Amino acid sequence: MMGGMAQRLSWDPALVERLLGGLALTVLGQLGLPEPLSRLVVFGRSDTQPDGRIALAAVLVPTARGGAVALGPFGLGPHPAATRVPGDAAARFRSRPVGGGGFFVLDDDGEPRFLVASGIVRQTTVSCGTWPVLMQLAGPRAPARPVADRDQVRSELAVFCQVVEAVVDAVYEADAMPVPDYRLALTPTGVGVGTALGGLRKVTRGTADLFSRVQGGRPPGEVYDPAADAASGEEPTRFDDVGGQDAARAELETICLAVRQPDAFRAWGARPPRGVLLHGPPGTGKTMLARALAHEAGARFIHVRATDVVSKWYGEAERRVQQAFDRARAETPAVLFFDEVDALARDRQLSHEATHRIVSTFLENMDGLREVEGVVVLAATNRPEAVDDALLRPGRFDRLVDVPLPDREGRRAIFQVHMRRAERRARRTLFADLDPDQWSSLLDSTEGFSGADVAETVRRALEEKVRSGATAGEIQPDELLSKVAGVGRQF
Repeated sequence: MMGGMAQRLSWDPALVERLLGGLALTVLGQLGLPEPLSRLVVFGRSDTQPDGRIALAAVLVPTARGGAVALGPFGLGPHPAATRVPGDAAARFRSRPVGGGGFFVLDDDGEPRFLVASGIVRQTTVSCGTWPVLMQLAGPRAPARPVADRDQVRSELAVFCQVVEAVVDAVYEADAMPVPDYRLALTPTGVGVGTALGGLRKVTRGTADLFSRVQGGRPPGEVYDPAADAASGEEPTRFDDVGGQDAARAELETICLAVRQPDAFRAWGARPPRGVLLHGPPGTGKTMLARALAHEAGARFIHVRATDVVSKWYGEAERRVQQAFDRARAETPAVLFFDEVDALARDRQLSHEATHRIVSTFLENMDGLREVEGVVVLAATNRPEAVDDALLRPGRFDRLVDVPLPDREGRRAIFQVHMRRAERRARRTLFADLDPDQWSSLLDSTEGFSGADVAETVRRALEEKVRSGATAGEIQPDELLSKVAGVGRQF
């Protein structure tokens, strides 16, 4: 049996219990609609009690009839007609207008209950809570609704359904089109969020890239998308693939929760970590750890190197840093990784004026992430003492994670990781087993090696077999040991 006061939108009673007990980000329902709309998608999430809050969002996606790409959210052009909500929809509720043609639906105390406004990819949204994937990066928001019992949850769902239905009606009436006869029941289960947002994300990326071209250039950095790699058969980087760094891995697993489950932090009144500085010698796995974090969190990995940012033109470097942050906000969940950050954000007391501007851009954006869920900024350096102190204060890169050279057991774990990866690719056994004495000799000879040095040792042993023309057999321990002398710090 379905509950709810709205006639065409309703909800399953099980949804009330799930929202009251804590619900991760979930698609509550979706259906196709005729022009000028194409689809209605409803999302929800909630915190656990005693400080329970629920966030709801309904997305009305228009067809392409209003224009291929809307630049209005970036201030570069008008919104297409399909994304404008007529004023008569607001007249059905106690409301207050906001800029851009939207309005707040107010509660009994005159406070914002839901926001009806345009999103970042031409859609109209009805929402409460923070939705950076769907909404503009800056502008008005209705806070998540506090709920303490079932009656309050039912009340919020009832008003939400009424508002969504009124907005759908108003869009069709404004276009002189008949209102379709639709039915949608919201439930606590459904398709994955990634599937439902797939199309929206593509449009978002296209719009963001167009925005960057209008502003004069492609966003800096390389974007790694775990979902795309899985579809192409590319082997992803996981935490298990980073050997010899157990302490650093444990720190980053906590950061992973900040991307994947920000509600878990709010349930305990904690601020999710926003910035992490990985520091250690070259080749110890800092980039691999950052990439593994993105994969484990199901987030995009945006890798920005110092060479992607530095420029001889005045103002260009800080503009590229700003573009990197803008891209991360537009493509949440995202891990934004700045490699060699000491080359970008050196101590301002010892640096050129251009560095002052770059550091200021970092500070402004790191502080601005407090209102954005799903973005974590990582940076890597071999020289943490060279990074400007202001970036290491609480709320910025406030978590310093040491990624040292691996110890003896760490080197053994790294050897095993790279040997297993090679065998998975070859789909057969490639390395003969090492007995304790052989392991001891190998680990003694690789004292002072980084993870990259160990990986290179394995790679050269495999390469030697390729050059010999061998098509079968196994690499013996003495063959692996023979490659140590030409690698790393013993070269």
